Amino acid sequence: MSSNFEIEVVNQPAALAPAMEELSRWLEGRQVDPAAVYLAQLALEELVTNCIKFAYDDEAEHLIQLKIEITPGGMTLVVEDDGHPFNPLEQAEPDRNMPIEDRPIGGMGLHLLRNLSDRMEYAWKGGRNRVTLHKKAMA
Repeated sequence: MSSNFEIEVVNQPAALAPAMEELSRWLEGRQVDPAAVYLAQLALEELVTNCIKFAYDDEAEHLIQLKIEITPGGMTLVVEDDGHPFNPLEQAEPDRNMPIEDRPIGGMGLHLLRNLSDRMEYAWKGGRNRVTLHKKAMA
């Protein structure tokens, strides 16, 4: 049996906290592995924040979609937006050997998403970015 969650987040910083609260409430109502819960919350925060900050050149309202499907086999999470094309898989890994005070800002959130998910995919289709994260169920 699968369980689905969908939310649209307006591209405004103030919209992030209520979306996170709604996601957290939904996840609490299911028996979801803590690693998958963390990944879902991190994906919402990281990918939606990146969209809000960098995806749009205009002041118009845009909707960023988050969809989650939980099955006995694990979780699939999709974030979709109509911003500038941005493939997170093409972003360089941060240099974790560099002293933290010398590191450029940014990149660690995407690094965590790539490493915490079992598989991460990107597609640009129909003028939309689509990032898909997969997390297998923990045995």
